[in-house]
Amino acid sequence: MRNVSAEPERKEDETARGAAAEFSVAVIVPVYNNAADLPCCVDSILAQSWKRLSVYLIDDGSADGSAGICDRYAADFANVHAVHQTNGGLMAAWQRGLREAAEDWICFVDGDDWIEPEMIEALVCAGTAAEEAQPGLLTRQLVCCSYLIEREWENRAERKGHGAAPGVYTGERLEKEIRRRVIGCERRAVILSRCMKLVPRELLTEGLPYCNPAIRMGEDVNIMLPVLLSAGRVVILPGHYDYHYRFRRESMVHRYDPRLCENIRALDAVIRRVLRDFAVPEAEAMADREFAFLFLLLLKNELRRTDISAGEAVSRIRALCGENHSEALLAAIGGPRAVREPANRLLALLMRRPSPLRVRIIRRIFLWQAKA
Repeated sequence: MRNVSAEPERKEDETARGAAAEFSVAVIVPVYNNAADLPCCVDSILAQSWKRLSVYLIDDGSADGSAGICDRYAADFANVHAVHQTNGGLMAAWQRGLREAAEDWICFVDGDDWIEPEMIEALVCAGTAAEEAQPGLLTRQLVCCSYLIEREWENRAERKGHGAAPGVYTGERLEKEIRRRVIGCERRAVILSRCMKLVPRELLTEGLPYCNPAIRMGEDVNIMLPVLLSAGRVVILPGHYDYHYRFRRESMVHRYDPRLCENIRALDAVIRRVLRDFAVPEAEAMADREFAFLFLLLLKNELRRTDISAGEAVSRIRALCGENHSEALLAAIGGPRAVREPANRLLALLMRRPSPLRVRIIRRIFLWQAKA
């Protein structure tokens, strides 16, 4: 049997764990050609201090040996389940996991990432504490930790937290500090990733009609935005940087995507539909601001493109700015001074006046950064 970390040598405090003791968690792992990293990922899940969990490895048509790794774990551990399907993309994989899982609480971990041993226990205990304070909130909440970016070319990890401060959000505070800042701002109140969270199955199932499988960039917004708008309680754990996100240069989200413009249009449509259906105040203005920040990603995608000449790049970027009324988009988010991140400030300058010289200079900066 595969060696994993032993049970922590401490007496469990059943009082502190409270209502948590009876709850089991499904950890869904979408797998696609992750053979090099998958053992680290699965071992970190099996090493969790919280033992009431099942692991669902969803092999999405891998061709690098990942399928065999899934099968070996399933053979060695009774709580590990290997599921194989033809390639349908990340969204199809985690949705398959949701259908396969029987548990009421869901946690997602991507196949090339890994988690700290106490992560799931911390999330569960914070979530089940809701029953004492407000009975009935147990299955209508979202519990979040933070994460670390592990860049393959660096020897350090970068901490990344949510835009909102750690704490428990309900009622008016939830409305003002979370829901009104989750879309249409440079730093979202809650990171809209499936991962680093514990989510009740009920909320995920309700949000499935909003999922558009054609969306490959920002696909988690499809499901996590309706989840967050449905939740009656949101918890952000203090000091828990428990999720390790492995950052690779060749990752799909970090290379040129010729379909990004189409993707962003589809994502924008989903966002507007969700905000409208949930009767979010000033939904259109919020969606307009979000589209402006998505447009920054589109510009970045074009600026880092290396398969065309500098002249062609300048023409494409100027055309994008004209077609999308970049100055009006910039005004929707409050102008260049409202942008904080250094890269986005450069993009804001380009949106305000995309002259050929300015485009060339900023493109050189982005190409240099991509190689650094």
